[in-house]
Amino acid sequence: MTDTATCVTLMEACGRAGVPLLLRSGPGMGKSSLVRSLGAAYDLPVEIVTGSHSDPTDFVGLPYIDPAGNGVRTEPKAWAKRLVAAGKGILLLEELTTVPASTQGAMLAVALDKMVGEDLRLPEDVWVFAAANPPELSAGGYELAPPMANRFCHVDYEPTVEEWVEGMITGWKAVPASRAVVPTEAHVSSLVAAVTAFVTARPALLRNARPDSDAELGGAWPSDRTWDMLTAVLARLRADDVAAVQAAVFGLVGVAAGREFLKWLNSRDLPDPAAVIADPSIVDWAQERPDRLWAVLNGVATLAAQAGTQEMWRRAWQPLAACAKAGRPDVAAAAARALGKVMPVDAQKPPAAARAFIPILIAAGLMADDSQGSAA
Repeated sequence: MTDTATCVTLMEACGRAGVPLLLRSGPGMGKSSLVRSLGAAYDLPVEIVTGSHSDPTDFVGLPYIDPAGNGVRTEPKAWAKRLVAAGKGILLLEELTTVPASTQGAMLAVALDKMVGEDLRLPEDVWVFAAANPPELSAGGYELAPPMANRFCHVDYEPTVEEWVEGMITGWKAVPASRAVVPTEAHVSSLVAAVTAFVTARPALLRNARPDSDAELGGAWPSDRTWDMLTAVLARLRADDVAAVQAAVFGLVGVAAGREFLKWLNSRDLPDPAAVIADPSIVDWAQERPDRLWAVLNGVATLAAQAGTQEMWRRAWQPLAACAKAGRPDVAAAAARALGKVMPVDAQKPPAAARAFIPILIAAGLMADDSQGSAA
């Protein structure tokens, strides 16, 4: 179970990352009150759409004949128009497990792409949350369909006694301070390197660890999508915020895959990609394990891609060259292909440090054959 302070942290991190979040708890634990209080604290208008009172038209709009002769169009509901007019806000999909499969299907576009009907897209600054009781505690409850479940970060919410007492005293108007942070390029590149290195080492956990039972499929499980979502959320959490990091990992890729990833993450202790670019000699390229080198170099390539400058791109080849010089060009090959794909338009040719990788870039179709001797 997740305490209120950690829930608020995850809600901000997921909201800013564009990742929908689902709060699960028993009835009467204050899920919707928490969302309203969060909206008030962040000056975000809150729109609540209740599942038991909804049908597909609440999410795709009401059909009508376009008088301009464009056939049948859909008119979005008022809640969507209000969020668009505000340019920001929180959309809470309440009582999600009371929604039948037909309505869940209509909600997919809202949860994943923020599309309401054919023409209306909710602003980027609209955070999408949902609230649900366990199906066994819901009147006419349903398990979430797997495609819907796999679009949310699942958080089991249970406020502590102290938090309940504080809520009673304050009238449920205050929320704990969020511990979410602003992502940095270095942190993002390090996380991308960590996730990709882990999945490379444990490929079965990319998507094949999906649970078999209907109940488990209605929760969190690993997929191509949820690993990507996890990277975006973790970038907005402090690395030492153990409670929030664990809740995000378990909430997006499930407990089984999540435990393996956290164990691997805690044991890797890799250098900062920016530090490696500044001084490649801080890595023992000849003796370090291949999987760790792979993670380091992918972090370097990710950082260069995010920077998008010719200078950073050219400097990023230096660690790859050091790895190749130490007799391990095969380990650096994947990072070389990644760097080749993000070559800045103003970089007329790769630097001299990339010379050892030119055959790889040619084979990948990233350079022409006549570029063989053109490294500067």
